[in-house]
Amino acid sequence: MNERNSIKFSFPRQLGILLMLIGGGIIAGALVSAGVWIMMTGKSLATLETDMANPNYYYALIMLQAVSTFFIFFLPSWIFAMVCYRKPTQFTGLHTRFNIKQIVWVILILALTFPLSGALAEMAKVIPLPKDWKAKFDAMETSREAQESILIKINSLSKYIISLVLIGILPAIFEELLFRGVIQNVLTKWFKGPWAAILVTAFIFSIIHMSFYGFFVRFALGIILGLVFYYSGSLWLAIIFHFLYNGLQVTALYIFNMSENPNVKDVEGNFPLWAGVVALVFLIYALKRFKDVSWKEQEVFEYKDVDDPDNFHDWIAKNS
Repeated sequence: MNERNSIKFSFPRQLGILLMLIGGGIIAGALVSAGVWIMMTGKSLATLETDMANPNYYYALIMLQAVSTFFIFFLPSWIFAMVCYRKPTQFTGLHTRFNIKQIVWVILILALTFPLSGALAEMAKVIPLPKDWKAKFDAMETSREAQESILIKINSLSKYIISLVLIGILPAIFEELLFRGVIQNVLTKWFKGPWAAILVTAFIFSIIHMSFYGFFVRFALGIILGLVFYYSGSLWLAIIFHFLYNGLQVTALYIFNMSENPNVKDVEGNFPLWAGVVALVFLIYALKRFKDVSWKEQEVFEYKDVDDPDNFHDWIAKNS
């Protein structure tokens, strides 16, 4: 259960430490976010739910999102890596190099992800549910859409650039560090294999978004991100994939808002089920080719310390 790099913390204890840090991050994030909101808007927290729908508070709302994700995802992950492991960048996969071929395959995998996501979103809408469940899920979806309505009104170049950073880049870094760099990493070593770790991490990644109709989309996205990370050992490739996924949707929203097209909400929509099946077949092939390219990169990687258990890239090369 213990490893030299885990400072004698067993894997269950490591997860316990991580959960405590995330709990602290939630509390700290709420306090800092409250201060940021009051400072930027001059409004009381008592009217926060109503004020969040006010377009005049766009920049405050988007800053609120960035601050909260920093405290909930990034800070606990990095503190955990420093507390439990001697070399945080090696443990999380941030030190690993990658090549242009891997980036090309990541982009191709990304392109296939959108029709698959669209088909999964359509599938979720036709799943038969008990009436009370459906009413509850619909209410949750309506509430979520109301909260996000101001964020999708990207109707100026300044809003587009800020959104690209705060919705595209930062969440990609923060979320991937927690879910792939820490949780999947620890679970892979604990379970002594990748698949259970990838599936559990993808489930957690999807469930925290609190959307039944988006659950299958985010679950599939979590699996793809997990495979990209596992096959390459590089967290940067997962971050690039996540950023491009978010960034393309931000760009689409900007283009559609500037063209005053109210009927398009995201890049994923309007894909039939058959398109998702076709995309899945090509996606499996693309992931296999990405794995082959990535493992060739591992073969030529020169390790400075081949016995260093902090080196997740080296751990993958030895255990795949």
